[in-house]
Amino acid sequence: MKETIDAATSAEQNLQDAIALLPKEMTPDRDLWSGIDKAINQKSVVESKGANNKFFIPTAWAASVVAAVLLTWVTLGPELPGSKPAINLVAVMQQNFQQQKQSMLVNFGTPDIKQLPVAMQTELVKLSSAQKTISKALADDPNNSDLLNLLRWTQQQELDLLKQLYSPQWQQI
Repeated sequence: MKETIDAATSAEQNLQDAIALLPKEMTPDRDLWSGIDKAINQKSVVESKGANNKFFIPTAWAASVVAAVLLTWVTLGPELPGSKPAINLVAVMQQNFQQQKQSMLVNFGTPDIKQLPVAMQTELVKLSSAQKTISKALADDPNNSDLLNLLRWTQQQELDLLKQLYSPQWQQI
């Protein structure tokens, strides 16, 4: 153990001797002032170019924003009257309802409505009458969302009633 301590102290002593032999100051092999001067001058040239960028970058951003706004306005802007034919939403809803009703009746075998109970017949007549009345009101005000929702609701009620009437019932044992 004493040998390791002696070896460590001798290594420490050798290191201290080597440090003492080193010179107190180091001088570079060549003159570095010319490189420092070039770096300082080059930095001032870059700063003068940066002054041009201070004007160019905000201008480029502004031009980009203006271009994006114009492109959006042109593609999504207001429609010119007569540019597209008006879609009659009520007619589309009625056509869709008739197709759903027809496919449902075909699936159920197109039963005779006169054989249904009187209460169900009156419900179907009331729903059909309500749909006609709502359709007439929508002819005067085609963009009324409340009437459109009411029409959709009455159509759905009629489809639900037909589904309830003609869907196969589970047999009870």
